[in-house]
Amino acid sequence: MHRGGWGIVLACAAAVGCGVVSHRPTVSEIVHSLTPPCPIDGLILESVLIEQPVGDPFLNGELWAKTLAVGAPETRALCVENGLRVGVLAGSVPQKFQTLLDCETDTVGPRRQTFRQRKDTVLPTAEPPDPCRFTFRSDFAGVPKVVEFRLARCGLAVKPEPTTDGRVLLACEPVLQHGTRRDWYRPSEDGTRFTRHEEVPTERFPELAFSAVLRPDDYLLVGWDVNRPDSLGARMFATEVQGRPRQRLLVVRARQVCSSPEPPDLPPIEGALKRPSTATQAAALSGRARPPDR
Repeated sequence: MHRGGWGIVLACAAAVGCGVVSHRPTVSEIVHSLTPPCPIDGLILESVLIEQPVGDPFLNGELWAKTLAVGAPETRALCVENGLRVGVLAGSVPQKFQTLLDCETDTVGPRRQTFRQRKDTVLPTAEPPDPCRFTFRSDFAGVPKVVEFRLARCGLAVKPEPTTDGRVLLACEPVLQHGTRRDWYRPSEDGTRFTRHEEVPTERFPELAFSAVLRPDDYLLVGWDVNRPDSLGARMFATEVQGRPRQRLLVVRARQVCSSPEPPDLPPIEGALKRPSTATQAAALSGRARPPDR
């Protein structure tokens, strides 16, 4: 065919093509469509303490009736013996619970932490009176013993891990820091020498450790059974403001996150989202407030 004829054919083909194809994908669009979904490379943990007068009917009754059990039966029973209550609130939450979460005067110590570099953390719950004394039962075969610590700070050690179905496995263990910082010598990573670290002595309670699998809209609740006033649970979640006893409830949510240009690890947010509870503010103004939880 004559060269001019080929030009006419190509022009006609181009015209027909323009009438059929409205958008031609770019190279970047094709590459993007072939890449796998956004990889999971981190976790976000959000927590807050709800604070109410000791014996609050909702925190001690109705709320726990709507939770799902957490942990092995033996662990759950041992937690109860030590004054701890643990459960997961899933699905539709009670309106009263949501109201407490939304109320700035009923919440303390909100935190938002990411887990891209850090593997675990401790969520503070309360600072018991000094000395911190309570009865502890480590198993059902033994006899409960009275333990005592000075300058104690209580909390829940948590370690989140992603699951393949988009949920988060959260391993939890009650811990109690006490005393002041001390020098500790620990082996280096390669085991060739010892290095010095300044650490606060920590008492762990592995007998009460439990795990919970959380969906993004689930809440893990950890609190105190007020019928056991001399227990570990009381020291972890009881406080006093202006001579009035208060009880706390730890609320935790966890979710997986994808890659983003955010910093690799965000610091915990303390007091930036909500102000202290009304009782705490009143005590601070009167000069009789205890030091803030660490």
